[in-house]
Amino acid sequence: MINFRFHIVSLIAVFLALALGIVMGATVVNRAIVDRLNDRIDTVEKNANARKAESDQLRSEVGQLQGYVDDSKDFAVTGRLNGATVATVATRGVDGDAVTETVQLAQQAGAQNVGILWLEEKFTLADNEAVRELGEIIGRPGENAKATRDAAWGALATRLAAGGAGAGSSDVLNALSNAGFVKFEAVGTQAGDNFSLASFPGAPARVLLVDGTAGAVAANDVVAPLTNELVANRVPVVAGEVFDERDGGPDRGAILSGIRKNDDLTKLVSTVDDLDLVEGRVAAVLALGDLSRNVVGQYGHGAGAKQSLPAWSSP
Repeated sequence: MINFRFHIVSLIAVFLALALGIVMGATVVNRAIVDRLNDRIDTVEKNANARKAESDQLRSEVGQLQGYVDDSKDFAVTGRLNGATVATVATRGVDGDAVTETVQLAQQAGAQNVGILWLEEKFTLADNEAVRELGEIIGRPGENAKATRDAAWGALATRLAAGGAGAGSSDVLNALSNAGFVKFEAVGTQAGDNFSLASFPGAPARVLLVDGTAGAVAANDVVAPLTNELVANRVPVVAGEVFDERDGGPDRGAILSGIRKNDDLTKLVSTVDDLDLVEGRVAAVLALGDLSRNVVGQYGHGAGAKQSLPAWSSP
């Protein structure tokens, strides 16, 4: 006969069996989960190692290609600017090394390109005294900042078109330099010990106008207005951008949009949006050479660029 104690023992046995089953089942499940996670970790690690190896290989190939571009740049431009005078005008704040190396490459191509005429931060005309001073230099006192700066671009373009200061006349370029609006920086030895800003650029010149995302003066206040004045004075122009990528900053090519979106200017002015790269400097020199054939183009990789380099032609 089954008594109450037997029921108690039976119930305890059932609960113990359930507990043991749960414990054993949990152990099996946990081990399976752990094994799967370990397998996935191994797979991810193998994939990461494979991607790293692929990245290292691509980085090596890019380095080799960049080395090829660096080594071949002098051959690409040799003879392209023989007999040409080039005046390089750049906005202060852009990478000076990129501008200097472009000038050096133009010299290698045979150009008379004595150095860089820097447009200083004072051209922002941030205070009334700067506006007044610039207005007096160009003979346009009493006008607002924009009108004064635009008139200054006209005076500068006329001066560059002339190739030098007229005999016995005051030189607007020297006046701008003395007031801190521009500063000349010689590159190489072409300027010589007896260089005078009054003789810059030395002859009617082609102008390489350089600006960039790091320019101290807003690009809208420089690139298109000065380019328009140079074109009005029949000065051949290549406008270049030194791109400096920044969070929230403009995209490559944006600095040149005032030219590239102007149908009239794109027929007369070449643009290069990657002077920060060796290939962009080569493109700028080749574009300067093409101006003698009235060939213009929009080069680089940003908005408005049509190709990376000018088409090949015999020097």
